[in-house]
Amino acid sequence: MSRTKIIIDYFNSLPEVKRIHELEPFIDNNIEIRKLFSNIKKLQKQMVNSKEYNQINQYEIQLNEYNKLKEDLINYPFVEEYLDALDVAYNELSMFINGVEDLFDKLLNGD
Repeated sequence: MSRTKIIIDYFNSLPEVKRIHELEPFIDNNIEIRKLFSNIKKLQKQMVNSKEYNQINQYEIQLNEYNKLKEDLINYPFVEEYLDALDVAYNELSMFINGVEDLFDKLLNGD
């Protein structure tokens, strides 16, 4: 078995990843939830731009809108669980990536 396959199988075996896969069809098939996710993504991009260009007032307005949309989204019973599972999976993936980067740094620097 290849190392890549082992890594993929490991992440796919995480309970949070399994739950994400179970919940995705509910989210993908719900027009209201998809619309909320889409609006949140657009707003996040706007917030990044506002912050980058020091448009503090605009950023505050967008942040309030973002919080309202997120609250609306979390009102769906399984969405909060989905977002929590995504957070755990992303953290696991980040730890793995950091470990690989550290290993490469050590190999390249002869540590």
